Amino acid sequence: MEKITIKQAKELDHKTFESFRVLRTNLEHVKKDGNVIVFTSVMGKEGKSFVAFQTACAMAAAGKSCVYVNANLRKTNSSEIYEVANVKNTLMDCLSGKVDVSSIVYETNIGNLYLVESGASGLCNNASELLSGAVYQNVINTLREKYSCVIIDTPAVGEVADGLVAAQASDGVVLVIEPEVVPYEKAQKVKSQLELNGCHILGVVLNK
Repeated sequence: MEKITIKQAKELDHKTFESFRVLRTNLEHVKKDGNVIVFTSVMGKEGKSFVAFQTACAMAAAGKSCVYVNANLRKTNSSEIYEVANVKNTLMDCLSGKVDVSSIVYETNIGNLYLVESGASGLCNNASELLSGAVYQNVINTLREKYSCVIIDTPAVGEVADGLVAAQASDGVVLVIEPEVVPYEKAQKVKSQLELNGCHILGVVLNK
């Protein structure tokens, strides 16, 4: 397995760091037997990716082997959260049949943290189909068996179907919501969509 270096965009202050410790502890109590958790949101720009990545870091800091999967196949915004170079094989490469799952997981310089990058390079019109296909299911099943925790960052359910179909292959969903920005009716609609598709909602993170 190749090793890469992750440089976080900003350091967490003590209060924020403790918040992720609390979130980690709460997830340990509610996720039961499952270890694959999808993070999604109602709309974009709610800080979902930041919360997902920092939760993965918190899990790794507790000694759990954790893989963070950037499953946004439409665009990559990871540079706003962390910087990483020399990623040759990505989730998109795997879903397109170019490489197998073993080659898209990278060990990082953060102890116990592993990374799968999306490989998004522009408009992807079949993202939902790729994330609902058998290859994606195989990727998740492989990661589920190998790692203690799998954190999957998906696009906002209120904007595209990608997060909804990706969540169906998970053991639970965390919904990240920015209070006083997301309309109550829209949040309820996303909640209903997730439940209608058999997704187990573990809880809501209010992020602002």
